[in-house]
Amino acid sequence: MEPVSLQDFACALDPASLPRVLRVCSGVYFQGSIYEISGNECCLSTGDLMKVTHIRLQTAVCENPGTGQTMELAPNFHGHFHPLTGPQSYGTLEELVSAATQCSKKLPICFLSTHRITTETRVVPEDQPLMLEAVEMHFRTRCARCVLDTGAHQVVLHLPLSQKGPFWEWKPGTPRTLLQVLQDPALRHLLFTCPTLPWRSLILRPKYELQAIMHIITSLRAAATPSAAQSQDEDLTRGFQGQLKYVQQDSSPQEGPEAH
Repeated sequence: MEPVSLQDFACALDPASLPRVLRVCSGVYFQGSIYEISGNECCLSTGDLMKVTHIRLQTAVCENPGTGQTMELAPNFHGHFHPLTGPQSYGTLEELVSAATQCSKKLPICFLSTHRITTETRVVPEDQPLMLEAVEMHFRTRCARCVLDTGAHQVVLHLPLSQKGPFWEWKPGTPRTLLQVLQDPALRHLLFTCPTLPWRSLILRPKYELQAIMHIITSLRAAATPSAAQSQDEDLTRGFQGQLKYVQQDSSPQEGPEAH
C-alpha cells in the first residue's frame, strides 16, 4: 500500500477495522523530534511502528471557499447538508445550461439559487432545490422549464435564461447530517450548502483524534488535521503530521507494537 498522510488515513479509516498497525514513512516534527508525555520521552522517527486502537471525531472545520473564513462544528451539529456537484456558481441560468452542455451533461439538472426568485405566479425561496428539465420557448422567450417540488405537489416554472443567480448545481437526494457527509467517501472532495450556516457554499474538513500504542509509552494521541503543520503546540496531538503506511491487519490487541 502506498504511503498516505495521517489526515487521509483517518478520513478513510473504518473503525470496525481497528486495531491497525502503521509505519512512519516521513514527517515534520516541531521543536525537535522528542516529546515528553506524562514523564515519558516519545521520539517519532522514520520506520517507527504504532498500533492505532481508537479514532474519535473531535470537530469539523467549516471553511468559506471565497473568503477563507472558518468555523468549527461539533459532531452533533443539527444542520443538514446538500452536496454541490460543481466547483463554482453561475451568474445566470444561461451560464448554467452552457456549462452543462460543454461537459456533455444530460438534462435534467438539479440546482438551487442563493437568492430568492420572484415570478408572476410564485416566489421561490433561496436555497430551494429546483430541477431543470428542458430549454424551450415560452411566450417568445427562451426559458428553462423547471420543476419545484413543494412536498404536496410539483409546480412547473418557466424561468428566462437571463434569470440572475447565483446558481449552484447540487446532487439530488435526502439532505444529510454532518456525520453522514463525513463518512461518505464519494462526498469527500465536494462543496456543500447548509441553510443553517451563513455561507452559501462551504468546505468541510474533519479533525480526528487517533489513539495509538507505541513501544516506548503506554499510549499517545495524534490529531489528524490539515492544519497540524502550522501548530507550535508541543502536545503531540498537534505536533505531528507525517506520512504513514499500513503495515498489517492486527486481529489481536496483544499483537504488534507493545507498550513498555
